[in-house]
Amino acid sequence: MKKLIIISFLFISNLSFCQLKSVIINSETKEEIPYVNIWVENENVGTTSNEKGEFKLQINNTKIIVFSAIGFETKKISSDLIKNILELNPITTELDEVIISSKKSTKELIIGKFKKSKIKHYYSSGGIKPWITARFFKYNDKYEETPLLKKVKILTNSDVKNSKFNIRLYGINEKGEPENYIYNQNIIGIAKKGKRITEIDISELNIEFPYSGFFIAIEWLIIENNKYEYKYTMKGSRKKLKRISYEPAIGTIPTETDENSWIYIQGKWRKIWKNVGTLKKYKNKYSLMAIELTLSN
Repeated sequence: MKKLIIISFLFISNLSFCQLKSVIINSETKEEIPYVNIWVENENVGTTSNEKGEFKLQINNTKIIVFSAIGFETKKISSDLIKNILELNPITTELDEVIISSKKSTKELIIGKFKKSKIKHYYSSGGIKPWITARFFKYNDKYEETPLLKKVKILTNSDVKNSKFNIRLYGINEKGEPENYIYNQNIIGIAKKGKRITEIDISELNIEFPYSGFFIAIEWLIIENNKYEYKYTMKGSRKKLKRISYEPAIGTIPTETDENSWIYIQGKWRKIWKNVGTLKKYKNKYSLMAIELTLSN
């Protein structure tokens, strides 16, 4: 009887938990899609497809899974319908904000300046979750003489060598949320180990600053190259616990409003929340990503 109870328990456990495993491909070209953002809808569970479009995700019970990738339609699908191959449909709409020009830049304008030494607070992956955080840049008439996006500088802090992160460039919808890409391919940044200014040259993309403004979004990639394991102790305890993070961390500056900061979690865009119980400079304030943007003509 005891053996029967054990066998029954194991059978129920196997029914409750399952591991999704699939390769994500372009429905038209059949090519693998790397760095797809994958979430269990309305839950803090997710992952990222690797360079070959492969992913694994353990869930309990049947869930709705959200797949989001630059240049592709967002897909929501029940987990019991996911097979060995999963297809995403490419977005075919034209990007009006992208222009082509061979003119050499003679003027530059820098916006969003920050001091590396002053920043002590960071956004991190929050564990095994493919978070995306976004900062909105409003258009200003003074940008008319330097309308092209040339360089993006981001304060990064990485515990591993050459951690990768993805940059998404979004327009803005009626709710003020990030929506519709203004560039429909991955822009991969590489953060060297330590606290550094990571610079990404996007001048060759020939993207013009939209009059409606735009979001620069940073996406954490849940891939092996970014994995960092460390030990820590809880307050009042000597026991060492293990934790995993996915690098890099992104520096933030304190601000009085949440107007320009959004975060993508649980498969949805949400307003950033106030900092509580943290550094005095940041306490009861909102965090805005430390991003410096160079514009040119």
